[in-house]
Amino acid sequence: MSWDVMVLNFGGKPPEDLEELPEDQNADPLGSAEEVRHLITHALPGVDWSDPTWGIYTGDEFSFEFNTGKEDPIESLMVHVRGNGHPIPSLLKFANPNKWSLIDCSTSQLIDPHNPSDEGWQGFQVVRDKVAKIYGDESAKSEDAQ
Repeated sequence: MSWDVMVLNFGGKPPEDLEELPEDQNADPLGSAEEVRHLITHALPGVDWSDPTWGIYTGDEFSFEFNTGKEDPIESLMVHVRGNGHPIPSLLKFANPNKWSLIDCSTSQLIDPHNPSDEGWQGFQVVRDKVAKIYGDESAKSEDAQ
């Protein structure tokens, strides 16, 4: 079970409200696959790109799985966040310098790079912990956050 964050490139000028984004307006590509992997690794040293389409980063009590897909250039990517801790500063660490936007898939809202809300992350943890308690499965809570 993961908290999912989509990464898009609006050139540092994301829409105020995603619901008002015209259907014909697309985000720019993030970059070539090689460039995107380099930019992420520059901000977060230690990302394992053994599978170039699926990078893994282990932070302090959390992990990211970067699902870049097989397209080149990369139009968008999904980050699957697992564990506990405080992952938002690390998300911003690679997104902000590249003027990439982060969309919290649980709230369908942009994460404000200047005043980020952890509402989606906190809500995800509550649901995850309830599911783990119901099913007695602590793996849902700590999966891939070693």
